[in-house]
Amino acid sequence: MAAVVLSTLGSLLFWAVVLTLMVLSVRPKPGTDARTVTEAAQKYARRIGIVALATALWLPGVLQPALAEVGGELWWNGHFSWASALLQLGTPTVFALAVLAVGELTWPRPHGTVRTAVLQHRGLRTLLPRYMSCVALAFLVLDLLLLGTVVSLAPAGTRIQDFMAGWLPWFLLTAGATAGILKLVSVRPMVPGTSQAADAALRRASAHRVMRVAAALLIALSSSAGRFLSAYPGDPNTPGGVLETITLPVLFLGTLALLKRAPRVPLPAVPEDDLLESAEAPPQSPLAVKSLATSLRLTLAGPITAGAVGTAIFALNWQDRTGALLAVAAAALVFLLLCFLAESSISRRTVRLGAGADGAVGTAGTAGALDPDDLAFIRPPRWLAWTGTAAAAAVLLIQLGSALLGPSVDAAARAFNADAAAQAYGARTPPSTPPADFPAPDPFFDWRFSLAAAILVLLLPVLTDFLSRRAAERPAFPAHDHAVDLRLRRISLFRAARTTAAVSVAAVGISIFNIYAHRPWASTFGSDAGLEPPLTWLGPLLQQLGPGAWLWLLAALVIALRQFGPSHFPDLPGYADRAELPPAQRT
Repeated sequence: MAAVVLSTLGSLLFWAVVLTLMVLSVRPKPGTDARTVTEAAQKYARRIGIVALATALWLPGVLQPALAEVGGELWWNGHFSWASALLQLGTPTVFALAVLAVGELTWPRPHGTVRTAVLQHRGLRTLLPRYMSCVALAFLVLDLLLLGTVVSLAPAGTRIQDFMAGWLPWFLLTAGATAGILKLVSVRPMVPGTSQAADAALRRASAHRVMRVAAALLIALSSSAGRFLSAYPGDPNTPGGVLETITLPVLFLGTLALLKRAPRVPLPAVPEDDLLESAEAPPQSPLAVKSLATSLRLTLAGPITAGAVGTAIFALNWQDRTGALLAVAAAALVFLLLCFLAESSISRRTVRLGAGADGAVGTAGTAGALDPDDLAFIRPPRWLAWTGTAAAAAVLLIQLGSALLGPSVDAAARAFNADAAAQAYGARTPPSTPPADFPAPDPFFDWRFSLAAAILVLLLPVLTDFLSRRAAERPAFPAHDHAVDLRLRRISLFRAARTTAAVSVAAVGISIFNIYAHRPWASTFGSDAGLEPPLTWLGPLLQQLGPGAWLWLLAALVIALRQFGPSHFPDLPGYADRAELPPAQRT
C-alpha cells in the first residue's frame, strides 16, 4: 500500500511541475516586435519538447513502486499482466504524446477582429527533420523486426498473445499519434508578428522535437520487446537471438542520438535605428581578436580535454563506488584549471598590448570602471546559481540521510541477504547451507563516497567564485574594444557558473544511483523474501528515485554541453538574442 501511495504522490508532483512549466512558458505578447515574438515562440516550443521528453523518461520511474503491487516488471521471467503493461508502456506513451498534442493545440493564435493568413502549402515531407526522422525510422524498423520475430515464434511458456495485447497497442498508438501531431504542426496558424522564414523554421524545430519524443517511445518499446525475447526459450544464433543481443547496446546508442538539438530558428534582423552607425564601430584590435581566439579555443578544446581526463579516471576506478564521482570531479577541476589559464593569458596580453594604447586602463579601474548596466550584463543568470545551490543541498541531504539510516538499514539488509542465500542453497540438489564467508551486502552508508561528494559540492562554489572574481577584475581592454571586453567577461562568468551547476546536478544523480544500484531490495524483481522495517518504506522510495537518477545525469549533460548562454558573436544578424548585445550596442 505504501508503494501505491508514494507512486500516486510522485505522479501528482510530476504533473504539478508539468502544468507549472506549461503555464509559465514564455508566450508572445501583442505589440512587440518580430524579433521578440520569434524568441518567445522558440522558447515556448522548446519547453513543450522538454516536458514531453521528460514525461517519457521519468514517468516510468515514478510508477515503479506500483509494479511491486501488480507482480513486478513486464516480461521479467515471463511475467505479464495488464496492469504492468499499462504502467510501463501505456502511461509514458499516452502522457508524452498528450503533452505534445496540448502544446500544439495551445500554440499562440492570432488575436483581433481582422485576421490574416498566408496561402502556402505545407506538406509533412517539407517539415520532417532529416536527422531525427532517420533515428525514429531506424527504431521503427527495429520494432517491426522484433514484432515479426515474435509472431514467427512457436508457442511456448511465454504466450505470444500476451505480447500482442501488452505491446502492440502502444506501438500503434505511438505511430498514429505522431502522424497526427505532425499534421497539427503543419496546419497550425502562423505566429502573429513573425516572418514566413521564421515560421517555417519554428515548424521544423517543432517537428524535430515531436520526432525525438516518438523515437524515445520507440526505443522503450524495443527494449521491452528485447526483454520478452530474453524470457522466451530459443537459440541465440537465430535472428531472434541476434535481435535480443543487440537490443541493449542499441538502447544506449539511441539515447545518445536523442541529444541532437533542434534546428536553430533564425531571428529577424534588428532594425537599423536600434543599432549604432557602422562608422562609429571601429575594427577590432589585435588584442580583441587574440582574446576571442583564446576563449573560442577553450570553448572547443576545454570540454574534450575534461571529458578525456574524466573517462580515464573512471576507467581506472569503475569498480569502486566512488569511481563515477571521482571522474566527474576530475573533469570539473581540469576544466576550471583551463578557464583559469585562459583568463591569465588574456590578462597578460591585455597588460602587454594595451599599455600605452588610447583608453588603456592597466591594473587600476577595472571592476570599478564598469557601470551598473555593464555589471548587470556580465552577471550570469540566476537560474544557474539557484540550480547549483539546490543540487549541492540535495547531495548533502542525501549523504546525511544515508548516514542516519545506515545502521538500521544494514541490519535489515543482512537479514534479507541471509534469507535469500538460505533459499538459494536450500533449492539445490541435495540441499546445503550457505558458507560462512558468504558475501555480505555493501553498506548503505559509504563514508568515502559521502566525504568525496561533500568536498566536491562545497569546493566547487569556492573555486567558481575565485575564477569569477578574477575574470571580473582583470585589466580592461581599450575603450574601442569595450564591447568585446564585456562579452568575454560575460562568457567567462557564465562558463564557471555553468560548470558548477552541471557538476552539482550530476552529483545528485550519482548519489542516488550509488544507493539504488547496491540495494537488491529496491527492485521490482528478484527474491520474494519479505521486507522488514525500515525497508518497507525505503524500498518503494528508492524504486521511484532510482530511475530518476538517469534523468539527473541527462540534465547535467544538457547543462554542460548544450549551447546555452552567451555567444562569442552576438552581433551577427539572425544568430542570437538581443539581450546578448552589450548595453552600448543597444538603443
